[in-house]
Amino acid sequence: MAEEIDVEMQDTGEFLASIRSTTGTDEIVLMFDDAEEVSDGVLGNDEASVRATVEFLLSHQPPGDLPDRIDLVDIAAAYDGAVESIRKLRG
Repeated sequence: MAEEIDVEMQDTGEFLASIRSTTGTDEIVLMFDDAEEVSDGVLGNDEASVRATVEFLLSHQPPGDLPDRIDLVDIAAAYDGAVESIRKLRG
């Protein structure tokens, strides 16, 4: 993956991810306040889970096509097996 991902907590449960690639920098806000509930405790409200989630999203679409804000609840609903895939990326 050619992208470089920086994750920064903005507020409790809210993270800003900056994705730098050869085409520039894209930023998205990820809402993770319900992370433990949505994932049955597999993912946390932490930078490692957010970074793995961004990597997961980038495996499905380019950074410029990602929404400005996205909630883990929506990701889990949109992609079958998302939580397990993100857990594997998290390590």
